[in-house]
Amino acid sequence: MSLLYKLTGALLVSCLLLTSCSSKQNEVVSPVQNEAAEEGQTITIENPEVLMEQTSANKEEGKQYQIQTRLTDFHLLSESAGIAWGSTRSELRLYLTQNSGKTWTSISPAASVQFPYHPKYNRDIFFIDAAHGWIVRNPVGSSDAIVLRTRDGGATWKIASLPGSDKVAAIYFTDDTHGWILAAKAYPDKEEKTLFQTEDGGATWSKIMSSPSEADAAQDHVLPNSGAEISMVFRDRMTGYVSMISSGIPKLYTTDNGGISWSEVKDFFSTAKYKSCKQFIAGELQFFSEEPLNGWIPVGCVKEESTKFNGYYTADNGATWSLAPFESFWQNGLNESLKPTFVSSREGWLLHNTKVYHTSDQGKSWSELPESKVLTNILAEYPEIVKLRFSSTKVGWLLVAQSNQKRSLLLQTLDGGSSWRVL
Repeated sequence: MSLLYKLTGALLVSCLLLTSCSSKQNEVVSPVQNEAAEEGQTITIENPEVLMEQTSANKEEGKQYQIQTRLTDFHLLSESAGIAWGSTRSELRLYLTQNSGKTWTSISPAASVQFPYHPKYNRDIFFIDAAHGWIVRNPVGSSDAIVLRTRDGGATWKIASLPGSDKVAAIYFTDDTHGWILAAKAYPDKEEKTLFQTEDGGATWSKIMSSPSEADAAQDHVLPNSGAEISMVFRDRMTGYVSMISSGIPKLYTTDNGGISWSEVKDFFSTAKYKSCKQFIAGELQFFSEEPLNGWIPVGCVKEESTKFNGYYTADNGATWSLAPFESFWQNGLNESLKPTFVSSREGWLLHNTKVYHTSDQGKSWSELPESKVLTNILAEYPEIVKLRFSSTKVGWLLVAQSNQKRSLLLQTLDGGSSWRVL
Protein backbone atom coordinates (compact mmCIF):
# COMPACT_ATOMS: atom_id res chain seq x y z
CA MET A 1 0.00 0.00 0.00
CA SER A 2 2.87 2.37 0.83
CA LEU A 3 4.42 1.73 -2.60
CA LEU A 4 1.06 2.42 -4.28
CA TYR A 5 0.75 5.77 -2.47
CA LYS A 6 4.28 6.73 -3.55
CA LEU A 7 3.59 5.84 -7.19
CA THR A 8 0.32 7.76 -7.12
CA GLY A 9 1.99 10.83 -5.60
CA ALA A 10 4.78 10.77 -8.14
CA LEU A 11 2.24 10.53 -10.94
CA LEU A 12 0.31 13.53 -9.61
CA VAL A 13 3.48 15.63 -9.32
CA SER A 14 4.43 14.72 -12.89
CA CYS A 15 1.01 15.77 -14.16
CA LEU A 16 1.21 19.08 -12.32
CA LEU A 17 4.66 19.79 -13.75
CA LEU A 18 3.50 18.97 -17.26
CA THR A 19 0.46 21.21 -16.85
CA SER A 20 2.63 24.06 -15.56
CA CYS A 21 5.08 23.75 -18.46
CA SER A 22 2.26 23.60 -20.97
CA SER A 23 0.63 26.67 -19.42
CA LYS A 24 3.85 28.71 -19.53
CA GLN A 25 4.49 27.71 -23.12
CA ASN A 26 1.00 28.81 -24.13
CA GLU A 27 1.52 32.18 -22.42
CA VAL A 28 4.74 32.76 -24.33
CA VAL A 29 3.39 32.10 -27.81
CA SER A 30 -0.06 33.63 -27.35
CA PRO A 31 -0.52 35.95 -30.36
CA VAL A 32 -3.06 38.36 -28.86
CA GLN A 33 -2.98 40.29 -25.58
CA ASN A 34 -5.78 42.49 -24.26
CA GLU A 35 -5.42 45.44 -21.89
CA ALA A 36 -8.63 45.17 -19.85
CA ALA A 37 -11.38 47.63 -20.75
CA GLU A 38 -9.10 50.34 -22.12
CA GLU A 39 -9.50 49.73 -25.83
CA GLY A 40 -8.39 51.09 -29.17
CA GLN A 41 -7.02 49.83 -32.41
CA THR A 42 -5.04 46.62 -32.53
CA ILE A 43 -1.31 47.21 -33.06
CA THR A 44 1.39 44.67 -33.88
CA ILE A 45 4.27 44.54 -31.41
CA GLU A 46 7.77 43.24 -32.12
CA ASN A 47 9.32 41.81 -28.98
CA PRO A 48 12.90 40.47 -29.24
CA GLU A 49 12.84 39.34 -25.60
CA VAL A 50 10.01 36.92 -26.34
CA LEU A 51 12.01 35.48 -29.23
CA MET A 52 14.97 34.72 -26.98
CA GLU A 53 12.80 32.65 -24.65
CA GLN A 54 11.28 30.43 -27.33
CA THR A 55 12.43 27.24 -28.95
CA SER A 56 13.25 26.90 -32.64
CA ALA A 57 9.93 25.11 -33.15
CA ASN A 58 7.81 28.16 -32.21
CA LYS A 59 10.30 31.01 -32.75
CA GLU A 60 8.69 32.23 -35.97
CA GLU A 61 5.24 32.29 -34.39
CA GLY A 62 6.46 34.38 -31.47
CA LYS A 63 8.25 37.01 -33.52
CA GLN A 64 5.25 39.33 -33.28
CA TYR A 65 2.12 39.61 -31.19
CA GLN A 66 -0.86 41.92 -31.12
CA ILE A 67 -2.39 44.06 -28.39
CA GLN A 68 -5.45 46.23 -28.17
CA THR A 69 -4.61 49.45 -26.35
CA ARG A 70 -5.90 52.95 -25.74
CA LEU A 71 -3.57 55.74 -26.85
CA THR A 72 -3.80 59.24 -25.36
CA ASP A 73 -0.99 61.11 -27.16
CA PHE A 74 1.70 60.76 -29.84
CA HIS A 75 4.72 62.50 -31.35
CA LEU A 76 6.07 62.29 -34.90
CA LEU A 77 9.84 61.85 -35.18
CA SER A 78 9.96 61.70 -39.00
CA GLU A 79 7.79 60.69 -41.94
CA SER A 80 8.05 57.01 -40.95
CA ALA A 81 8.90 57.12 -37.23
CA GLY A 82 6.90 58.13 -34.21
CA ILE A 83 5.97 57.30 -30.62
CA ALA A 84 2.51 56.82 -29.10
CA TRP A 85 1.42 56.08 -25.55
CA GLY A 86 -1.29 55.78 -22.96
CA SER A 87 -1.57 55.01 -19.25
CA THR A 88 -3.36 51.80 -18.26
CA ARG A 89 -3.89 50.95 -14.60
CA SER A 90 -1.32 53.67 -13.78
CA GLU A 91 1.30 51.97 -15.97
CA LEU A 92 2.77 53.93 -18.89
CA ARG A 93 2.48 51.98 -22.16
CA LEU A 94 4.89 53.61 -24.63
CA TYR A 95 5.40 52.34 -28.20
CA LEU A 96 7.80 53.22 -31.02
CA THR A 97 7.32 52.64 -34.75
CA GLN A 98 9.92 53.20 -37.45
CA ASN A 99 7.91 51.84 -40.37
CA SER A 100 4.77 54.01 -40.39
CA GLY A 101 2.89 51.90 -37.89
CA LYS A 102 3.24 48.50 -39.57
CA THR A 103 4.92 47.24 -36.41
CA TRP A 104 5.68 48.79 -33.02
CA THR A 105 8.23 48.16 -30.29
CA SER A 106 7.21 48.44 -26.65
CA ILE A 107 9.65 50.88 -25.01
CA SER A 108 7.73 51.31 -21.76
CA PRO A 109 9.61 51.96 -18.51
CA ALA A 110 9.20 49.62 -15.55
CA ALA A 111 5.64 49.19 -14.27
CA SER A 112 6.85 50.10 -10.79
CA VAL A 113 7.04 53.75 -11.92
CA GLN A 114 3.36 54.65 -11.66
CA PHE A 115 1.61 57.30 -13.79
CA PRO A 116 -1.83 58.05 -12.30
CA TYR A 117 -2.40 60.61 -15.08
CA HIS A 118 -1.99 60.70 -18.88
CA PRO A 119 1.43 62.12 -19.85
CA LYS A 120 1.59 64.83 -22.53
CA TYR A 121 4.33 65.56 -25.02
CA ASN A 122 6.54 68.60 -24.24
CA ARG A 123 5.24 68.43 -20.66
CA ASP A 124 5.97 64.89 -19.44
CA ILE A 125 7.65 63.24 -22.45
CA PHE A 126 10.34 64.48 -24.85
CA PHE A 127 12.36 62.70 -27.57
CA ILE A 128 15.00 64.24 -29.85
CA ASP A 129 15.19 61.10 -32.01
CA ALA A 130 14.26 57.43 -31.86
CA ALA A 131 17.15 56.66 -29.49
CA HIS A 132 17.17 59.53 -26.98
CA GLY A 133 14.14 60.28 -24.82
CA TRP A 134 13.06 61.51 -21.39
CA ILE A 135 9.96 60.96 -19.25
CA VAL A 136 9.00 63.04 -16.21
CA ARG A 137 6.87 61.56 -13.44
CA ASN A 138 5.39 64.20 -11.16
CA PRO A 139 5.79 63.90 -7.37
CA VAL A 140 3.69 61.23 -5.70
CA GLY A 141 3.01 61.71 -2.00
CA SER A 142 6.14 62.95 -0.29
CA SER A 143 8.54 61.80 -3.01
CA ASP A 144 10.27 64.10 -5.52
CA ALA A 145 9.56 64.23 -9.21
CA ILE A 146 11.69 61.78 -11.17
CA VAL A 147 13.16 61.87 -14.66
CA LEU A 148 13.60 58.70 -16.70
CA ARG A 149 16.08 58.74 -19.58
CA THR A 150 17.03 56.36 -22.39
CA ARG A 151 19.87 56.43 -24.90
CA ASP A 152 19.01 53.17 -26.65
CA GLY A 153 15.47 53.67 -27.86
CA GLY A 154 13.80 52.49 -24.67
CA ALA A 155 15.64 49.18 -24.31
CA THR A 156 16.87 50.47 -20.95
CA TRP A 157 15.81 53.39 -18.76
CA LYS A 158 17.81 55.15 -16.05
CA ILE A 159 16.30 57.26 -13.32
CA ALA A 160 17.17 60.57 -11.65
CA SER A 161 15.35 62.71 -9.08
CA LEU A 162 14.30 66.34 -9.38
CA PRO A 163 14.68 67.53 -5.76
CA GLY A 164 12.35 70.20 -4.47
CA SER A 165 10.17 70.28 -7.54
CA ASP A 166 6.43 70.16 -7.86
CA LYS A 167 4.21 69.59 -10.89
CA VAL A 168 6.22 69.78 -14.11
CA ALA A 169 4.87 72.23 -16.71
CA ALA A 170 7.33 71.76 -19.61
CA ILE A 171 10.43 69.89 -20.74
CA TYR A 172 12.79 70.58 -23.65
CA PHE A 173 16.16 69.28 -24.90
CA THR A 174 18.32 70.86 -27.61
CA ASP A 175 20.54 67.77 -27.94
CA ASP A 176 21.23 64.54 -26.07
CA THR A 177 23.12 66.43 -23.34
CA HIS A 178 21.46 69.79 -22.67
CA GLY A 179 17.90 70.08 -21.40
CA TRP A 180 15.52 72.08 -19.18
CA ILE A 181 12.51 71.28 -17.01
CA LEU A 182 10.10 73.97 -15.85
CA ALA A 183 8.16 73.07 -12.68
CA ALA A 184 5.31 74.99 -11.10
CA LYS A 185 4.07 74.89 -7.53
CA ALA A 186 0.52 76.18 -7.09
CA TYR A 187 -0.65 78.28 -4.15
CA PRO A 188 -4.07 79.94 -3.63
CA ASP A 189 -2.85 83.30 -4.98
CA LYS A 190 0.15 82.42 -7.14
CA GLU A 191 2.17 79.73 -8.89
CA GLU A 192 5.84 79.57 -8.03
CA LYS A 193 7.99 78.47 -11.00
CA THR A 194 11.36 76.76 -10.88
CA LEU A 195 13.63 76.04 -13.85
CA PHE A 196 16.03 73.09 -13.75
CA GLN A 197 18.89 72.44 -16.16
CA THR A 198 20.96 69.39 -17.06
CA GLU A 199 24.25 69.25 -18.93
CA ASP A 200 24.76 65.49 -18.74
CA GLY A 201 21.68 64.16 -20.52
CA GLY A 202 19.44 64.16 -17.45
CA ALA A 203 21.63 62.25 -14.99
CA THR A 204 21.78 65.30 -12.71
CA TRP A 205 19.71 68.49 -12.53
CA SER A 206 20.46 71.91 -11.04
CA LYS A 207 18.07 74.72 -10.15
CA ILE A 208 18.94 77.85 -12.18
CA MET A 209 15.86 80.06 -11.69
CA SER A 210 13.00 80.43 -9.24
CA SER A 211 10.16 82.94 -9.28
CA PRO A 212 9.54 85.04 -6.13
CA SER A 213 7.96 83.17 -3.25
CA GLU A 214 5.83 86.20 -2.27
CA ALA A 215 2.93 87.24 -4.47
CA ASP A 216 3.96 90.90 -4.38
CA ALA A 217 7.69 90.35 -4.86
CA ALA A 218 9.58 91.98 -7.71
CA GLN A 219 9.15 90.18 -11.02
CA ASP A 220 12.26 91.44 -12.82
CA HIS A 221 14.35 88.90 -14.71
CA VAL A 222 12.31 85.83 -13.74
CA LEU A 223 9.20 84.14 -15.03
CA PRO A 224 5.99 85.39 -13.36
CA ASN A 225 4.43 83.45 -10.50
CA SER A 226 1.16 83.16 -12.40
CA GLY A 227 0.36 81.58 -15.71
CA ALA A 228 -1.22 78.61 -17.46
CA GLU A 229 -1.03 76.80 -20.81
CA ILE A 230 2.75 76.95 -20.56
CA SER A 231 4.98 76.03 -23.52
CA MET A 232 8.81 76.10 -23.59
CA VAL A 233 11.33 75.95 -26.44
CA PHE A 234 15.11 76.44 -26.46
CA ARG A 235 16.76 77.35 -29.75
CA ASP A 236 20.26 76.62 -28.46
CA ARG A 237 22.06 76.41 -25.13
CA MET A 238 21.55 80.13 -24.46
CA THR A 239 18.36 81.24 -26.23
CA GLY A 240 14.95 80.09 -25.06
CA TYR A 241 11.27 81.07 -25.00
CA VAL A 242 8.34 80.41 -22.67
CA SER A 243 4.79 81.26 -23.68
CA MET A 244 1.80 81.26 -21.33
CA ILE A 245 -1.54 82.81 -20.47
CA SER A 246 -0.80 85.16 -17.56
CA SER A 247 -3.62 87.15 -15.94
CA GLY A 248 -5.79 86.11 -18.87
CA ILE A 249 -3.45 87.54 -21.55
CA PRO A 250 -1.06 85.62 -23.87
CA LYS A 251 2.51 86.51 -22.98
CA LEU A 252 5.95 85.52 -24.21
CA TYR A 253 9.23 85.54 -22.29
CA THR A 254 12.77 85.07 -23.56
CA THR A 255 16.23 84.27 -22.16
CA ASP A 256 19.68 84.76 -23.68
CA ASN A 257 21.72 83.15 -20.90
CA GLY A 258 20.39 79.60 -20.77
CA GLY A 259 17.39 80.32 -18.54
CA ILE A 260 19.05 82.12 -15.64
CA SER A 261 17.16 85.35 -16.32
CA TRP A 262 14.07 86.17 -18.42
CA SER A 263 12.45 89.23 -19.95
CA GLU A 264 9.00 89.74 -21.43
CA VAL A 265 8.65 90.26 -25.18
CA LYS A 266 6.63 93.48 -24.86
CA ASP A 267 5.26 93.76 -28.40
CA PHE A 268 4.17 90.14 -28.74
CA PHE A 269 0.42 90.52 -28.08
CA SER A 270 -2.02 93.42 -27.95
CA THR A 271 -5.65 93.20 -26.87
CA ALA A 272 -6.38 96.26 -29.05
CA LYS A 273 -6.49 93.96 -32.08
CA TYR A 274 -9.35 91.96 -30.58
CA LYS A 275 -12.92 92.93 -29.78
CA SER A 276 -15.32 91.29 -27.35
CA CYS A 277 -13.11 88.27 -26.57
CA LYS A 278 -14.19 86.78 -23.26
CA GLN A 279 -10.84 85.04 -22.81
CA PHE A 280 -7.79 83.78 -24.71
CA ILE A 281 -6.20 80.35 -25.04
CA ALA A 282 -2.79 79.50 -26.43
CA GLY A 283 -1.18 76.50 -28.07
CA GLU A 284 2.37 75.18 -28.21
CA LEU A 285 5.24 77.40 -29.21
CA GLN A 286 6.82 75.75 -32.26
CA PHE A 287 9.82 76.40 -34.52
CA PHE A 288 9.97 74.70 -37.92
CA SER A 289 12.80 72.24 -38.60
CA GLU A 290 13.07 73.17 -42.29
CA GLU A 291 12.96 76.92 -41.52
CA PRO A 292 15.33 77.44 -38.56
CA LEU A 293 14.44 81.12 -38.07
CA ASN A 294 10.68 80.68 -38.37
CA GLY A 295 8.18 79.74 -35.69
CA TRP A 296 4.60 80.31 -34.53
CA ILE A 297 2.17 80.25 -31.61
CA PRO A 298 -1.60 79.66 -32.03
CA VAL A 299 -3.80 81.99 -29.98
CA GLY A 300 -7.54 81.51 -29.67
CA CYS A 301 -10.22 84.11 -28.97
CA VAL A 302 -13.14 82.74 -26.93
CA LYS A 303 -16.58 84.36 -26.95
CA GLU A 304 -20.16 83.11 -26.70
CA GLU A 305 -19.03 79.50 -26.24
CA SER A 306 -17.09 79.53 -29.50
CA THR A 307 -13.37 79.81 -30.27
CA LYS A 308 -11.46 81.05 -33.30
CA PHE A 309 -7.68 80.79 -33.71
CA ASN A 310 -5.12 83.12 -35.25
CA GLY A 311 -1.36 82.72 -35.51
CA TYR A 312 1.58 84.74 -34.24
CA TYR A 313 4.68 84.23 -36.39
CA THR A 314 8.37 85.03 -36.24
CA ALA A 315 10.85 85.00 -39.13
CA ASP A 316 13.90 86.12 -37.15
CA ASN A 317 14.34 83.42 -34.50
CA GLY A 318 11.89 85.06 -32.11
CA ALA A 319 13.23 88.61 -32.11
CA THR A 320 9.94 89.97 -33.50
CA TRP A 321 6.44 88.54 -33.86
CA SER A 322 3.50 89.48 -36.09
CA LEU A 323 -0.18 88.56 -36.10
CA ALA A 324 -1.50 86.49 -39.02
CA PRO A 325 -5.34 86.52 -38.93
CA PHE A 326 -6.81 83.19 -40.03
CA GLU A 327 -9.80 83.21 -42.35
CA SER A 328 -11.11 80.03 -40.76
CA PHE A 329 -13.99 78.93 -38.53
CA TRP A 330 -15.51 79.69 -35.17
CA GLN A 331 -15.52 76.32 -33.42
CA ASN A 332 -17.75 75.04 -30.65
CA GLY A 333 -18.77 71.83 -28.99
CA LEU A 334 -16.50 68.90 -28.23
CA ASN A 335 -13.60 70.15 -30.39
CA GLU A 336 -13.88 73.85 -29.65
CA SER A 337 -10.23 74.11 -28.55
CA LEU A 338 -8.79 72.18 -31.51
CA LYS A 339 -5.95 74.25 -32.95
CA PRO A 340 -4.70 74.34 -36.55
CA THR A 341 -1.37 72.60 -37.18
CA PHE A 342 1.47 73.89 -39.38
CA VAL A 343 4.46 72.11 -40.91
CA SER A 344 6.05 75.35 -42.16
CA SER A 345 5.46 79.07 -41.81
CA ARG A 346 2.89 78.97 -44.63
CA GLU A 347 1.47 75.44 -44.91
CA GLY A 348 -1.03 74.11 -42.40
CA TRP A 349 -4.19 72.07 -41.81
CA LEU A 350 -7.40 72.45 -39.84
CA LEU A 351 -10.02 69.81 -39.09
CA HIS A 352 -13.51 71.27 -38.77
CA ASN A 353 -16.42 68.89 -38.14
CA THR A 354 -15.51 65.96 -40.43
CA LYS A 355 -13.67 67.95 -43.10
CA VAL A 356 -9.97 68.69 -43.48
CA TYR A 357 -8.91 72.15 -44.70
CA HIS A 358 -5.48 73.12 -46.06
CA THR A 359 -3.70 76.46 -46.31
CA SER A 360 -0.53 77.39 -48.16
CA ASP A 361 -0.59 81.13 -47.42
CA GLN A 362 -0.31 81.27 -43.61
CA GLY A 363 -4.03 80.95 -43.02
CA LYS A 364 -5.23 83.75 -45.29
CA SER A 365 -7.28 81.18 -47.22
CA TRP A 366 -8.28 77.58 -46.56
CA SER A 367 -9.25 75.00 -49.20
CA GLU A 368 -11.48 72.06 -48.38
CA LEU A 369 -9.81 68.73 -49.19
CA PRO A 370 -11.75 65.83 -50.78
CA GLU A 371 -13.89 63.94 -48.32
CA SER A 372 -12.35 60.83 -46.78
CA LYS A 373 -15.14 58.35 -46.15
CA VAL A 374 -12.85 56.45 -43.77
CA LEU A 375 -12.35 59.61 -41.70
CA THR A 376 -16.05 60.52 -41.81
CA ASN A 377 -17.12 57.09 -40.61
CA ILE A 378 -14.51 56.96 -37.85
CA LEU A 379 -15.37 60.44 -36.55
CA ALA A 380 -19.01 59.36 -36.27
CA GLU A 381 -17.89 56.76 -33.71
CA TYR A 382 -14.85 58.63 -32.32
CA PRO A 383 -15.98 62.29 -32.32
CA GLU A 384 -13.27 63.76 -30.08
CA ILE A 385 -10.19 64.97 -31.96
CA VAL A 386 -7.29 64.62 -29.53
CA LYS A 387 -4.39 65.68 -31.75
CA LEU A 388 -3.54 66.45 -35.40
CA ARG A 389 0.10 66.78 -36.53
CA PHE A 390 2.06 66.61 -39.79
CA SER A 391 5.72 65.68 -40.24
CA SER A 392 5.83 66.79 -43.90
CA THR A 393 3.56 68.15 -46.61
CA LYS A 394 2.25 64.63 -47.18
CA VAL A 395 2.49 62.65 -43.93
CA GLY A 396 0.34 63.34 -40.88
CA TRP A 397 -1.15 61.55 -37.86
CA LEU A 398 -4.53 62.04 -36.23
CA LEU A 399 -5.61 60.71 -32.82
CA VAL A 400 -9.37 60.49 -32.20
CA ALA A 401 -11.30 59.20 -29.20
CA GLN A 402 -14.74 58.50 -27.86
CA SER A 403 -16.16 61.09 -25.48
CA ASN A 404 -15.86 58.75 -22.50
CA GLN A 405 -12.10 58.45 -23.21
CA LYS A 406 -12.20 54.66 -23.05
CA ARG A 407 -11.41 54.05 -26.73
CA SER A 408 -9.14 55.70 -29.28
CA LEU A 409 -7.86 55.31 -32.83
CA LEU A 410 -4.64 56.58 -34.42
CA LEU A 411 -4.87 57.40 -38.12
CA GLN A 412 -2.34 58.35 -40.80
CA THR A 413 -2.47 60.25 -44.08
CA LEU A 414 0.15 59.90 -46.83
CA ASP A 415 -1.34 62.40 -49.28
CA GLY A 416 -1.57 65.62 -47.29
CA GLY A 417 -4.89 64.93 -45.59
CA SER A 418 -7.09 63.78 -48.47
CA SER A 419 -7.28 60.14 -47.40
CA TRP A 420 -6.72 58.41 -44.05
CA ARG A 421 -6.09 54.92 -42.72
CA VAL A 422 -5.95 53.40 -39.23
CA LEU A 423 -2.38 52.71 -38.13
